[in-house]
Amino acid sequence: MFPIEELTYIKRLGGLTNLNFLVAHKGKKYVLRFPAHELETIIDRQHEKDNQEIAAEIGVTVRNVVFTTDGIKMTPYYEATADLTREMFVTPEYLEKVAAVLFTLHSSTREFTNRFDYWDEVEKYKRTLSELPSLYVLLEERVRKLMEGERQEYVPCHMDSVTGNFIHNDARELLLIDWEYSANYLPEWDLAAFILERELSESEEQQLLDFYGLPESAKQSLDLQKIKTDFLWSLWSLVKEQEDPSLETYTAKRTERLLENLEQYYSLYGHE
Repeated sequence: MFPIEELTYIKRLGGLTNLNFLVAHKGKKYVLRFPAHELETIIDRQHEKDNQEIAAEIGVTVRNVVFTTDGIKMTPYYEATADLTREMFVTPEYLEKVAAVLFTLHSSTREFTNRFDYWDEVEKYKRTLSELPSLYVLLEERVRKLMEGERQEYVPCHMDSVTGNFIHNDARELLLIDWEYSANYLPEWDLAAFILERELSESEEQQLLDFYGLPESAKQSLDLQKIKTDFLWSLWSLVKEQEDPSLETYTAKRTERLLENLEQYYSLYGHE
């Protein structure tokens, strides 16, 4: 349907993991994604494709125009997305929109095709690394201890709900894209991922949680997901550093915040 020679290149788009391009075909614009080869042993493309289709049926994302077996993907491009800035996401209007998208996803009666196994993902990154630094060995021990007895009430989750994965469609509705890491898991994970990446203040975080309707009883789980998120993505960044040393700063930032949040967690909930 879309021979590569018929696509008109417009420009390169951003993205930490993949190569993304804005292209045109017969007067319509699309985002063309080529997946990063170094993560192909970590990401299941069939799960990504299936989950995105389910998320589209739920109403929180766009449908694929093309999705090949090796993960090359093309989706519609919406001009309104160009007006969406990081600064907007800390306003009450957009905190409410983000909360609504995540709540719609999490409260759906649908299930994704896979369940997220936190320690299985950790092991995937560890296998890709030649050696795990001693600090992360210690951090892994602490995270394992904190996760003992964690509840397993799983719902469809995006698992990478950062600001760069939100877009506007032509109706200026907020949608989520890039379902590479999606799976059934704890809903607090998606909230934690957004809070950390956008670096919300305490008041902004509380606004988001109020719009979402997170019960007070889930606050400890939210704080734990922040720790787990930073630990996992620190390992992801260590893997990426092997090909892109400039990510060292990103790894350090994640790790420093992880250490800070661990101390805060201990002070609030104790060590056991």
